[in-house]
Amino acid sequence: MTLYQNQKTGQIVEFISHHDKDWAMVKNNAGQVVYVALADLVSYEAGKGRTGQTIEPQTAEDHKDEDKMPESVIPVDTRLNVNVATAENIAKAVKGIGYATAKKIVELRLSLPGERFKNLDQLKKISRVDWDTIIAEDLIYVA
Repeated sequence: MTLYQNQKTGQIVEFISHHDKDWAMVKNNAGQVVYVALADLVSYEAGKGRTGQTIEPQTAEDHKDEDKMPESVIPVDTRLNVNVATAENIAKAVKGIGYATAKKIVELRLSLPGERFKNLDQLKKISRVDWDTIIAEDLIYVA
């Protein structure tokens, strides 16, 4: 199992296989199998951002209760999805963004086709926020 991070959306995904020379089949944390451009995938670094929890894989030598539900292989994503977050959630979760700026983010999202951000770079239209730092700290993603 190899984990990668989609640079466009910020999601952590599990690599399944190559589809062709430019595309990969991956599984996201919701269990959906999707195709992603290989150029958009970067190797996932444990400990980076809020998803730094490491889950130890189960081995055959471990004698555990078989009735117990196995832990997830893909770490739980505690970052903020800006496509579904309210202005209050954005202001509370992301340091450096106040409520007024969070309302602008929601207004921008609602003005886009499909009322969704397609990548994190679209947020850079909102001024007075250091988006490069927020994106580098891995606090938000789009899905």
